[in-house]
Amino acid sequence: MMRRIVAAGIAALIAASLLGCGGGGADTAGSGDVAVQTQSDPAAPPPSSAAPVSDVVTNTLSPRVAQPFVPFPKDEDVLPQEVMNRLETKQPMMLFFYDASQKTTDDQREAIDAVLADYRGLIDLVSYDVGKYVSSDEAGVVTLDPGMESDAGAKQVANLVGEAYLNITFTPSIVLVDEQGYITRRFRGYVDEVAIEREVLRATQ
Repeated sequence: MMRRIVAAGIAALIAASLLGCGGGGADTAGSGDVAVQTQSDPAAPPPSSAAPVSDVVTNTLSPRVAQPFVPFPKDEDVLPQEVMNRLETKQPMMLFFYDASQKTTDDQREAIDAVLADYRGLIDLVSYDVGKYVSSDEAGVVTLDPGMESDAGAKQVANLVGEAYLNITFTPSIVLVDEQGYITRRFRGYVDEVAIEREVLRATQ
């Protein structure tokens, strides 16, 4: 008799267990809520070891000037002969406009000479002490100094740096010209050797 009772108890436990795990899909959480599976956010990619890409400022000392790739103005009645000769023979040149009274002039010339020492023959230096011939007003307009009207060379320099041609309103200034007679780069203000060398190579390649 005891065995039947035990067997009946075991059968009841098995039946209860089957009802609790039944394959009918009933919720057994006891709260009546349906469990919702959420997907975790994807792991963030590991930080890149590469350095961030940034614009390279090649010359922080010279203000940036618009760089139009334009032909150098050719006018035999206006341009100094030394400039015309180089344009006609397709010789790359660096024009250096300065005022000898400025403190930056010596530093700029030193930087230019350091570069030209390595590239002698590839490019010619043509320099003008414009402080001898011209003045500029508050608006930047360059005018021939009084007493220079009869000096043909002074007039040519004044025209060259004037608004109708190169529009040089600040010294020191550098203008580079390639063998095709195109202006490849203009610098306004002091510029270091690295930038000068880069532009000399550009003008001569």
